[in-house]
This record gives sequence, C-alpha cells and structure tokens, in this order.
Amino acid sequence: MDADDAWRPRLASCARLKFDPIEKQVMLLFPEAALALNETGAAIVQLCNGARSISEIVDRLSEKYGNADRDALMREVVDFIATIRARGLLQ
Repeated sequence: MDADDAWRPRLASCARLKFDPIEKQVMLLFPEAALALNETGAAIVQLCNGARSISEIVDRLSEKYGNADRDALMREVVDFIATIRARGLLQ
C-alpha cells in the first residue's frame, strides 16, 4: 500500500466503533466478531473517516503523540490499516 496515494480510508458499512465501559477500551465491531483496540489502534480507526489520506492520518497522530517519529508512525499506521483492510473492515 502506498502511503501517499489518494485513498482515504473509512470504516466499511459492516463495521463500527464502540467503547466498552466494562473493559474500558474501544472495540471494533463487525459481523460475528469484535476486535479490541489499544489506544493507538483506536486513534487510527477514528481518523479513518473517508476525509483523510494515510499521510494526513499520520500527521494527526504525530501531533497527538508529541511529534513522534513520523517514519516509525507511518510504518505502524500502514501495517495496522493493511491488517484491518484485509479483514474487510475498511473501504
């Protein structure tokens, strides 16, 4: 996946985010399954609204996490997005 392409990821219609107050974490719900997200995973998915490119998502996360190493963050975001996209959770 090219991080600088024009693709603007967004959740697939079959998926949704929900905060689980018992587990105190964000869950990505989809048919017959759920994926517990850590803080970074939740932040990435929340930014996948169809309006931002991968580079813009990384920029937002870099700002949020105190100007974290952008190259490392880019790799993490691209890997995470590729994983959930392969499950059909992003379009």
